[in-house]
Parts: sequence; C-alpha cells; structure tokens
Amino acid sequence: MKNKSILFFLLSILTAQTLPAADPFNYSVQVKNFKPSIYGEKSSRFRVESSDLEFTLIGTPYQSTIRERIGNQKKTIDIETGLIKKVATTPEELSGYLKNTLLLNLSSPEITGAAAQLNKADYPVRTVEDFVYRHIADKTLGLPIVPAAQVFRMKRGDCTEHSVLAVALLRKLGVPARAVVGMYLSEEFLGKRNVFVYHMWAEAYWKGRWRLVDATRPGEEKLNRYIAFAYHNLKAEAPLPYLRAVSAIQDMTVEYIGR
Repeated sequence: MKNKSILFFLLSILTAQTLPAADPFNYSVQVKNFKPSIYGEKSSRFRVESSDLEFTLIGTPYQSTIRERIGNQKKTIDIETGLIKKVATTPEELSGYLKNTLLLNLSSPEITGAAAQLNKADYPVRTVEDFVYRHIADKTLGLPIVPAAQVFRMKRGDCTEHSVLAVALLRKLGVPARAVVGMYLSEEFLGKRNVFVYHMWAEAYWKGRWRLVDATRPGEEKLNRYIAFAYHNLKAEAPLPYLRAVSAIQDMTVEYIGR
C-alpha cells in the first residue's frame, strides 16, 4: 500500500458504504457526560457504542470489559481503563513479540545502529520512548504506515511512525513489544476539546508485566485516557484488525460512566 487512497478503498469495502471525504485518521469522538476530573483519575469507566454488531474491544493490562450487550441494533460495551495488572504471558508468546517483520527492519543498518546507542540503558522502555520522540522531529499527521528504517531516515511521522520505530528498537534490544490501535482522550484536537482521537501506541514486556509505551507523549502516566481496539501485527500495513479499528471510530459514541 503506497498511500491512503488504497486504505480508504479497503475501508469502504469493510464497512459496505462510501466513506466521506474527511480523512478517517483525523476523526474524533466527543465524550458524552464528560467531566474534567477524568484527567486526574487513575481509572475511568466508559460506555462505547457502535452500530457494528460485531464490534469488540480487546482486553489489555490497562483495559477490562465490564459488560457487553446488543439492543436496538447497537453493540454496547462498558469498559474500565487505566488498570495496571499482570497478564499471563507464556515464553512462546513473548518470543513472538521479538520477531522481525517487513515493517520492523530489525536487521537494517538504521535500526541496528540506533539500538547500539541505547543498549546500555537501565530502563530501555523509557529510553526508547524518549529517543523516538526526539528523533522524529517533524510531527506530521496523516502519513501511511512505513517501515521502521524509513521512519528513522526521514525523521517524520505521526503516531503510527512513532509506534513502528519504538517497537522495532525495543525488539532489537531484546524487549518483547507490540503495537496497539485505538483512541486517546485529548484535551484539544483540531479545534475540538475533550475528544477521543484515533491513535496508535505500543506495549513492552519488562520486568514481569506489559507497560504502555507512547513515544508521541513520553512519560504519559494517565493510562485511563487510552481505549484499545486491536493489536497490529506489523507484518503488513493494513491487517484486518487494523482496518476494523480505523473504520470503527467513524461509527461510535463514547460516554463517561464514572470511576
């Protein structure tokens, strides 16, 4: 896939409808019953609703489903976000999150060289997060997903490029890592206040648990602001779970339902 026009075409097939002209990567979802106190909470509860009856949300170390139901041609999922819990992960599963892929370029000179600069870090998760944030100097919205070596060279990108490069460097350093597609609660986005926006970030397995890694905002500790849709396998630019995640944000409501 060379540009987003192909992604738009695939999304239109997936949703069986013609997409509007607006860029789906710039969509946002207003939070019903929003309260400013959300930004100070360690955990929050949200009600996510979609007319896609097959829509689902994954469980992560910082997200749990409380209730799912279907009614009035809607799928409703209540979730709690911001949890920090251990998730059982086998050595076989972890080894899968160390593998190379077409998007990660682990044997490339760029990733090999960058990892060599970081390999003495006491806490590689935070070190990689900080490095990627500084290295990608041109924070640009709307780029298609490109391989990690190219991201390193062009030093330009949005959340997808930050995530791909972060996962590549973590895996090269021997830290199991994976990419996540979902939404982030932003205080301001394209002139709108307090909205969930499409986002991509990473998770890294370090010292016995999965840790959230967001190289677009290093040091983010408010895990309740993230809603995860799916994991991205980083083997192709647009695997089916990724396409579903991108299309889902176009047909969704989110309501804050308390702590």
